Amino acid sequence: MVEKISDKEYQASLENGMPSKIQAVDANNNPIVSTPANLVSTLENAGMIKRVFFPMGNGYSWIRIMEVNVNMNCSFIMNMIRYSSQDSSIILGYITNYDTTVHICNFKQLIGKAGETNQPKLVYKIDNNTIIVWAVSSAVSSTASCINLLHGNALFPMVFEEPAEDAIQPNW
Repeated sequence: MVEKISDKEYQASLENGMPSKIQAVDANNNPIVSTPANLVSTLENAGMIKRVFFPMGNGYSWIRIMEVNVNMNCSFIMNMIRYSSQDSSIILGYITNYDTTVHICNFKQLIGKAGETNQPKLVYKIDNNTIIVWAVSSAVSSTASCINLLHGNALFPMVFEEPAEDAIQPNW
């Protein structure tokens, strides 16, 4: 899965300034290279992150994807895509639900056009001291959209349901 790589080889792996491979150092301090997919799989297998896939839908139905209860917090990165002919959105998020008075929901879109017509959509609501997040389903495949939990705890019900009418769409 991982191979040793010199700095020269790493520089050659750059495409348009973006690496097609990720350079790192292994436990023996040897330089290695891995693809982004292999790195995520390795971290998941080591228990360092958790990946949860959205169920496949029709591209316009909503899914209740996440719940953060009282005294829980989490940071995550989401890959969301509705249709194969549309852009994917990569969204970084942090949610904290401390006691019953502190509720923080921060979302930052790294790439894509979430919220626009036919693009990924995400909304959230604080309901009875639980922060609930919904997203529009993907019509691409059952592995097209996912959440990678980086830190903390959350519940991932992954059930099809319409969001509350007063749910909030993040400002991108």
